[in-house]
Amino acid sequence: MPQEPIAPDTANPGHPAAGPLETTVADRVQERTPVILVTGFLGAGKTTLIRRWLSESPMTGRKLGVVMNDFGTVNVDALLVQKPDLPVTEVQGGCLCCAPDQDLSRAVSQLVRDQGCGLVVIEPSGLADPVATLDALTDPDELRRFELRAVVAVVDAQAYSETAGDEGTWQMLKAQIRYADWVLVSKCDVAPAPAVERLLETCRSLNPSAQIRRMPRVVPMLPDLLAGPPTVQALALEKELAEDSAKPTSPHVHARYRSVTFRFPLAIQRSAFEEFLRQLDRTEVVRAKGFVRFSGRSNEIYVFQSVYGHFVIDEYPACPHPEAVAVLIGPALDPAKYTAQLQRLVWGRGR
Repeated sequence: MPQEPIAPDTANPGHPAAGPLETTVADRVQERTPVILVTGFLGAGKTTLIRRWLSESPMTGRKLGVVMNDFGTVNVDALLVQKPDLPVTEVQGGCLCCAPDQDLSRAVSQLVRDQGCGLVVIEPSGLADPVATLDALTDPDELRRFELRAVVAVVDAQAYSETAGDEGTWQMLKAQIRYADWVLVSKCDVAPAPAVERLLETCRSLNPSAQIRRMPRVVPMLPDLLAGPPTVQALALEKELAEDSAKPTSPHVHARYRSVTFRFPLAIQRSAFEEFLRQLDRTEVVRAKGFVRFSGRSNEIYVFQSVYGHFVIDEYPACPHPEAVAVLIGPALDPAKYTAQLQRLVWGRGR
């Protein structure tokens, strides 16, 4: 589908359209490394967006590096973006918002120092608290070396009605939208048009100064994101105001989420696996993703993605093939229950 040009927003002069960015080695010695933060709930499309940017990174004149963080024990998203010439590092141990600050700093520093990256994109888990993550990125010690140039929130139009009914999740989504420079409403091509319009209006009311775009029709390029002023000043002001009216903090959304990881020892029937995904209890399993081999085509491997029961399965062409593994994430998820279901897919009802 052709892309709409990203024109300057006359209501938001701080975000002009960008041309090619040119920097010299001497310039970079004096500057801090620009960082782009991509937030969004489980399965909103953050990794798909980053994969799109990979082909555009030469336009910035900078080597791109990616820091990824996932809630499950196997980072499927990191496997999806990995390629020989792309430096990717992971922050392990649960959501980025609760990881020690030095873990994130160490990951970014490694990309800059060891891999020569001049631009870093950070993708936290879909359950990470955006305020806590931003707090780590706007720490005065970090600002001496890194510059938060843009915060991008990806909001899933297809799953919006599902998450809006969950108060804890909805509060997190609102924070993601409020703190974003760019709000990208994803899956507008498959979500019902009235739902898309309602979500767009909600985004405008929560953050009238943000650049709001529909995906996949419009995907902002990296130069567009780097052209605007750094977000640090606005975020610092927000933090000061928040401290003045501090309220008791509630537990992070991920506190009630669990995950299960299952490694497939054998190929399975595709029809049975599709039925498994179709029948997932949406109140227990919000997100499922991974790689799988199907009977009769065991030399091929497929990547699957499921959000609130909406799933896609595509052939994974890259080599070497990753291991066949499923990761399920959701509130009150019972690992034993879903491990047993996946075992039955492999060995049949008698297992």
